[in-house]
Amino acid sequence: MSSLTLADYQKAEVAASRDEARRGFAVHLWITVAVWLILIAVNVFVAAEFPWSIFPVAGMAIGLYAHWFFGVKHVEASVRDRQHEIERRANL
Repeated sequence: MSSLTLADYQKAEVAASRDEARRGFAVHLWITVAVWLILIAVNVFVAAEFPWSIFPVAGMAIGLYAHWFFGVKHVEASVRDRQHEIERRANL
């Protein structure tokens, strides 16, 4: 049996969290794009007088950006902060 150090465990946890965050963002992205296409199609074929689909598309884009920014870009820092907090509590 190989010996696993705390540093190895922490690196593996960060890598697993990063992969999970990227998968979650990819699912969110594909669903968002599918909804955008449906909204735009409804706008074009049913109510073409005013481009109202811009508003929900823009709102969803803000949500997608927030997911990327907080859920993917800063996932490593978030996991490390959590690891430090757990170590701090364990040393009390």
